[in-house]
Amino acid sequence: MIDVHNEVGDLQRVLVHKPGAEVVRMTQFELEPLLFDDILSVDLAQKEHALLQEILGHQGAEVLEIAHVLTRAFATAPRAKCEAVLEVVCELAGAPELAYVLAEWEPSRITSAMIEGLRWDEVPQAPQSLGRIRAELDGPGMRMAIAPLPNLMFMRDPCIALYDRIIVGRMSTPARARESVLVHFALRYGLHDARSVTSPAFLFDDADWERNPAFRSLEGGDVLVLNERIVLIGCSQRTSAETIERLCAEVLFPSFPRLERVHAVLMPRARSVMHLDTILTAIDHQLFLGHAPMIVNKEGILVVELARNKPHKVLEGLSVADLLRRELGPETQVVPCGGDRRLHQLREQWTDGANAVCLAPGRIVLYARNVRTTRTLVQDHGFRNVELSAFQSDEERQQRLAAIQPGERVVYTFGGGELSRARGGGRCLTMPLTRSRT
Repeated sequence: MIDVHNEVGDLQRVLVHKPGAEVVRMTQFELEPLLFDDILSVDLAQKEHALLQEILGHQGAEVLEIAHVLTRAFATAPRAKCEAVLEVVCELAGAPELAYVLAEWEPSRITSAMIEGLRWDEVPQAPQSLGRIRAELDGPGMRMAIAPLPNLMFMRDPCIALYDRIIVGRMSTPARARESVLVHFALRYGLHDARSVTSPAFLFDDADWERNPAFRSLEGGDVLVLNERIVLIGCSQRTSAETIERLCAEVLFPSFPRLERVHAVLMPRARSVMHLDTILTAIDHQLFLGHAPMIVNKEGILVVELARNKPHKVLEGLSVADLLRRELGPETQVVPCGGDRRLHQLREQWTDGANAVCLAPGRIVLYARNVRTTRTLVQDHGFRNVELSAFQSDEERQQRLAAIQPGERVVYTFGGGELSRARGGGRCLTMPLTRSRT
């Protein structure tokens, strides 16, 4: 069941991916095309991610690993559907001849190839195509038949749970193009269990590779669900104006009769603010965490209102903070990421200080390195800082978690120094499938 009608209700079911061999297979020569700034230590990143999952589970969420869901999909989907997905993936990789080889593999082995990538020497039985000969001639860095997917840890982006449906994303870069294909397939055929005997309903899932890229660029980090009446979508480096307009006309307004307005937040096209959730996330009813220069002071930001059967309205002079107060009530507040000083606001926005995932009203997860953001939450908004680390003993972590009182506002801070180097925080790393509506 898919049920996401807000950003702050109790998180009940969530999809994640712990980084693995796909990160190891990324060298310094692939950083730019694979959208990374540095090489990660996979062992440390895995420990940090395991801690994130522990926090999610302690708060009561069922945590699903996309690799397990994908393997189940390859094991249970009709063979023709499996072959069709492999054909798309291999075509995107520039090695269509591999699809017929992979179709004969065991489901877990297929999943590994889809996520971790595949070297040509791992498929010696594949046809000796000219592309393969050229790749092997170009040296070790070019010997991947299928590139790894190190960005898959950012589960928020490939598909978007919205109300009771899943919207299939349109990844804006070649490095992530197959993620939405794989996640869509995994959720359609691998999500069945004792509680869910039917697959979710999907929207925006037609194959549209022939369209101009401007009309097929949509990533989940840009979509914030305020309530059943209002959605915010960032028009960012990764989500285009044309796709937002298309999504509203073709999908959102026709499919959701209670949806009244979509606010497009026009942002700078910059890696530092690649998605809307890098500068704004909800952390409680009428409380948000935001990058003040943009969200409060409107630097480089313009909001456009898209409403059903009405012309677009440019909200001149209105900041995102003003918009939130107008839509949710005058008591709505934006907590400045990094505190009151611009220097620290800039620094902590870069380290995902505005990218919190809300586990329940007033229960959020942040990286420990964003100390001024945490201090502001504690001193000005009554949060309790529960500091957790992969280097603490299990007993110590459990004691700290057990000390939390019902109804208490909590910011779980964990040592995500390695994960944060990948440019994504708690919201980026999680894809909620079910939340409570209160």
